[in-house]
Amino acid sequence: MPTSREIINAFIGAWKIARRDPSALSHFDFSADAFWRSFAAFIFAMPFYLVFISAEWRMIGEADVVVTNSLLGYTVIEFLSYVSFWVLYPLSMIFVCRAIDLTQNYAPYIIVYNWSSVLVAVLLAPPYVLYSFGAASIETAAFLILLVFVTALLYRWQIAVAVFRTTPAIAAGIVAFELVLGFAINLVASSFLAIGPQ
Repeated sequence: MPTSREIINAFIGAWKIARRDPSALSHFDFSADAFWRSFAAFIFAMPFYLVFISAEWRMIGEADVVVTNSLLGYTVIEFLSYVSFWVLYPLSMIFVCRAIDLTQNYAPYIIVYNWSSVLVAVLLAPPYVLYSFGAASIETAAFLILLVFVTALLYRWQIAVAVFRTTPAIAAGIVAFELVLGFAINLVASSFLAIGPQ
């Protein structure tokens, strides 16, 4: 497990990347052991994922569709989709980095990506929380989620540019690959959810 100092420094670095601070990467530990420790970030992101899943379950119930799975079944399937992405994205990026000759920065990228995922989860949380407490309608929450999602994509693009030291176009391609993989995983997860008209 990472030390408290490593965790705090990683979060500071993730925040500084969002602010385009040139010193951002100096806050990360890029050692071989730190690569594996960075996956502990999932533990910090997990509570936010559970908030998202709970709110999405309510949103589906409020919409004109119904999921015939139980809340527990829905939660398990959605949670496994998050876990799958945390496993498949780093694995698939090995081949992506080889294809575009960026393998030398693969490990640093995954380290930064993993820790930054917590910041993305924190930013996504408010719309879901507001909806869950009835402070925002489903339409307002969906709009806010979309805004944060677009902001998160730009943030991911900044990470790719900063860590890989590559062109904006290649960084955009990396973000596009992330989107496609996430969509594919969600598509598979959806196949296990019995969804129909209400």
